[in-house]
Amino acid sequence: MTPTTSITVKSATTESSSEVKLKRRDFLGAMTAGLAGAGLGLRAGPATATEPQAWTDITVEVKADQPLATAQRLTEQADGFHRLAITLSNAGRQPLTIEQITVRIPMPGQLTNELEMLYGGSCMGQTPLLRQNVGTHTNLSSSYMYEMVRLADGQYLFAGSLSWRVFLPTFTLKEGAFVIWSSGEGKQLKPGETIHYEQIVLRHAGNWIDLLNQFGDAIAKENGIGRLKHADFKGWATWDYYAYVFSADDIRENTERIKRLSPAANLVQIDAGWYSTRGDYAVRTNLAGGMKEIADSIKAAGMTPGIWIDGFRANSTSDVCTQHPEYFLHDQDGNLIIEVRRKEGTDRDRVYIDYSHPGARAHIAQRIRAIVEDWGFPYLKIDFMRFGLNREIMRNKPAVTGIRAHDPTITDVERMRLGLQTMREAVGPDRYLLGCSAVFGPCIGYVDGMRTGGDISPRYEAFPERSLANLGHFYLSGRVFNGDADYLVFREAADEDEKVAKEDVKRGGSMTMNEAQMWADVNKLYGSCRLSSDNLMTLRPERQALVKEVFQYPAMDETVPLDVWRHATSKGDGFELVLARKGKAIYLGVFNWSDTPKEYTLAAFGKPEPTKLAGRHSVILKHDGRDSFAQLCQKLQSR
Repeated sequence: MTPTTSITVKSATTESSSEVKLKRRDFLGAMTAGLAGAGLGLRAGPATATEPQAWTDITVEVKADQPLATAQRLTEQADGFHRLAITLSNAGRQPLTIEQITVRIPMPGQLTNELEMLYGGSCMGQTPLLRQNVGTHTNLSSSYMYEMVRLADGQYLFAGSLSWRVFLPTFTLKEGAFVIWSSGEGKQLKPGETIHYEQIVLRHAGNWIDLLNQFGDAIAKENGIGRLKHADFKGWATWDYYAYVFSADDIRENTERIKRLSPAANLVQIDAGWYSTRGDYAVRTNLAGGMKEIADSIKAAGMTPGIWIDGFRANSTSDVCTQHPEYFLHDQDGNLIIEVRRKEGTDRDRVYIDYSHPGARAHIAQRIRAIVEDWGFPYLKIDFMRFGLNREIMRNKPAVTGIRAHDPTITDVERMRLGLQTMREAVGPDRYLLGCSAVFGPCIGYVDGMRTGGDISPRYEAFPERSLANLGHFYLSGRVFNGDADYLVFREAADEDEKVAKEDVKRGGSMTMNEAQMWADVNKLYGSCRLSSDNLMTLRPERQALVKEVFQYPAMDETVPLDVWRHATSKGDGFELVLARKGKAIYLGVFNWSDTPKEYTLAAFGKPEPTKLAGRHSVILKHDGRDSFAQLCQKLQSR
């Protein structure tokens, strides 16, 4: 339904629990007392314009083509978050279409431009955690997850989302207020129908690490996520070295070598390139033995076979597309949306699957069941999840101004989640599903693991960038899903042969051992899936030893970047102090990403002498004192 007129409905908060209406001095007194008890030495003082107060004057503005009723309720939860519940109702006699929803939450007092804030990372790599000043606003100043303002040491204001079921909430800061907005995406409401906007939570807090960890717990609870599947995968994968071109012998030889290198190796992942066309997922004819035989050989070596699919795209030449174009998304003029990626070949283009069509859902379910049940792959990596969303499909396609789906009454988030639900059910509850290239929110609750940083490459410049992206999502890993930092790549030109991937960033590089050591150390402290993706037949022994060294570290129970408020100003501004724990064993990673020597004062970690590191070097220190992980976080974190 195309709106012919636009009606804006604006309302203020209509209901609020008594717990939320805290007096500013009472809140500050309680918070300051708690911080002093934690050993920060803060003293209570008179309230100022920048100190926290109650959340008041919240407004909700909805643009629709028919009158629409809104209601809001703000309540304090047992976990300390204030939940803002918003309902949207069609009280009229005609269907209506929602254009946009905007929630405005005024901040206490007046914010100065010099105050610092965080925008939480939203996806695998394109929008990592970002720290900037309140007065700095760019096209990157937003998040689909959360935003946080640092008023002073131990004083933080926070807004975040616990759900992404119908709309994609975008958090930003405008004119002294948290602003949360969503495109209506053509969502239609029938007469008498009421829906909920996404679940927004607000918080005043004194410890940013505890705040984000509690936010992760709240997301898990809201989405029905209980105990995560155990994951401590170590092994080998095809992608980074071979890309699309590999043989059954390449898989067999590297499988044997990784198992000899480390008997702890337990996974071999076959990435893109094993099929003839995207969407059909029939095995290419020149892959000897087929996928079932390859899976069986991996199992015979004592490891789990894993496999990759592109869950949201296909080739226009695929059988499913040529026979059922109605399974795919079309543009505003009714033309199939086709993205041409290269000049020739069966993989030259992409079309986008429309999971609002039941036939498309039936097709992907049938292909996944064949892979996991008939071929015997209990580990499935589903890539390019971001292309379930209209904005990702339309990015860099100026000719596409609108998207037509089979069911125009639902949003792209709902359509995407129909596909994710179908895939999860086809994979089954006991097999492992890894999400990749995802905007995280809509995928939460459907995946077991998630790639949390962009694709790695054998270049030093990639390491601090991927470190920032992955570690910025620490509060999700182990709570909402198992974090996956991407592959171990330790090669340079001397470790390559003619089989290496032809992409410039994948071959012919230079990487010193100390640079490779830094990426190894990141992976020792973060991630539940550590897979070598070099050619182990040509990788030199000292670099193979780095793989074995990583495997000797177990997947950590929790990992925290301690210096968030000193880094994350750009994609390459990686963290330097990373604390991790496995059981009672505690480790501190120190990373000097710069080109010049640095000294680190770590007396709080029990190191009386400064730790000195040359440029592009790292070290992992094991704690031998009595402090707990939480106590060390408190002592070492940037405020």
